[in-house]
Amino acid sequence: MEKALNVASNQWQIVRNQVLERDGYRCVSCGVALRSADADIHHLLPRSMGGADEMSNLVCLCDGCHARHHPTLAGGLARRAMERWAVRLARWLDREGVVSEAAGSFGPVLRLFGLERFRHGQLPIILAALSGKSVLVVSPTGSGKTLCFQLPALLRRGVAIVVSPLKTLMSEQVSDLLGKKIPATFINSDLSREEKETRFALLTRNAIKLLYIAPERFFVRSEDERSRLKRSQPSFLVIDEAHCVDQWGQDFRREYGRLREVREKLGSPPVLAFTATAGKEMQDRILASLGIPDAKIFVRDVDRPNIALLRWRCSPERRAQEIASMLLLPQLEGQKVMIFVPSAKVGDELKSNLAALGLDAPFYHSRLGTPWERQELVKRFLGQSRPVVDHIICTNAFGMGLDVPNVRLVVHWQQSASAEDLLQELGRAGRDRKPSASVIFHDGPGRSDTGRLKFMAEKTVEAAPLDEHQKATMLEQRSRRIDQVAAMLRSSSCFRASVRGYFGDGNAPQKLSPALRILEWVFGTHAPSTQRMACCDHCDAELVKKHGALTYLAWIVGGKSAQL
Repeated sequence: MEKALNVASNQWQIVRNQVLERDGYRCVSCGVALRSADADIHHLLPRSMGGADEMSNLVCLCDGCHARHHPTLAGGLARRAMERWAVRLARWLDREGVVSEAAGSFGPVLRLFGLERFRHGQLPIILAALSGKSVLVVSPTGSGKTLCFQLPALLRRGVAIVVSPLKTLMSEQVSDLLGKKIPATFINSDLSREEKETRFALLTRNAIKLLYIAPERFFVRSEDERSRLKRSQPSFLVIDEAHCVDQWGQDFRREYGRLREVREKLGSPPVLAFTATAGKEMQDRILASLGIPDAKIFVRDVDRPNIALLRWRCSPERRAQEIASMLLLPQLEGQKVMIFVPSAKVGDELKSNLAALGLDAPFYHSRLGTPWERQELVKRFLGQSRPVVDHIICTNAFGMGLDVPNVRLVVHWQQSASAEDLLQELGRAGRDRKPSASVIFHDGPGRSDTGRLKFMAEKTVEAAPLDEHQKATMLEQRSRRIDQVAAMLRSSSCFRASVRGYFGDGNAPQKLSPALRILEWVFGTHAPSTQRMACCDHCDAELVKKHGALTYLAWIVGGKSAQL
């Protein structure tokens, strides 16, 4: 089948070139000169009526004249013409060398993915990738990172190797691509030897555009597998969940730390690295580990303007009572609330304390019953099963898997172990872009929260398979990240500005070049509008002081239904 399609495509290209030469690269209707890429070949007798792909039935037309012959298709033909002219003008105006010839295929490839336009912020990333640059993208889950490597992979010759740590994610993305008729596959330990051989044979024949593998696959015992991957000469080395590269991060995986040598063996292709969250220091460590210090960094959507940020000083003994007061607010009736706790012990205690106050808040964590019971609780929180659950307690690891658009309030029982964790946790709120709030409990100068976190970090580092020097370095890194969050919470300045500064997300939007403005106009979208009511407890200090934190919170999550 594939061979037959290739033959048909080649035959049409031969006939097309013959028609262009016969008509002198001019529109036979208006006489305007044409380039090969811009010329339309028109069937005098349509294919639907038996017209053949023969020179006697074909003429060369410009976009306008072609649209005149097909009034029912004029909109689509005019759009393609506009896209081509926009790309040509953008390339002429391009002074930075970021608009490659491949941009001319944006329209058809977007439609292949079932899309009309790029999301806000995707186009500059894709252009950087297609210009041959390595990139690091820091952008939250659900922001469209996947298209930023899948689309460039289709537009570059060869296969793109996608390094992913999760088998389920590989399977989901490959299934989605195959559904769009895009040749993709994965290779992991779940496959039989025969199935692996079939997929490696496809790779050898350049029949795959995206190959998903785990980092461990580069270091298997099979010399044949390693040599086949080495010979693939990929167009890109895509690294998903790039924070796993950071040697001192809590999600570090040893094979991720060796991807620099893997890249060198693959011929040093451009690296496209993606992570949901990484501060400036972690960004530098990721780039150093991968050996791409000159990579272009894109930090997107760190600021969530619809989420008000409240630092709430409160001793651990009082936190259950304060949380109960929040859950009983009329403005939160029927609204989703997530409460993050640092451990199973704290979660169990909070669940019991809330129950004693007459509130039922299930605890979602790794030791909760069977996988079926955990899945059923998620369905209840999503409103897909009865009885519906509106308030849920969860650990960081499990809470990150809950993607619910209408969470109005996220409560952090204590400060997070890093600004990266804090951003991911508070990012569960307001994914529908409506007013929401994040409340972070802390206990001030006494530092018992930081002491608890550092104790947990020590236990984790002690169990790590590292030498004493490495353990000391890792512990120092983790302690410093804990102190950084504590300093943000104790600061008497804007909390939102502190978080944005940590991630290197500047306040002033970058000015687009004329070339990028043209492409954004044709292929992009404006930034989605987000309703913003409040900033943080510092910027709204007078309101908090006058009315109290609880009333202020009700005003936010109620969308001004509570009067101040």
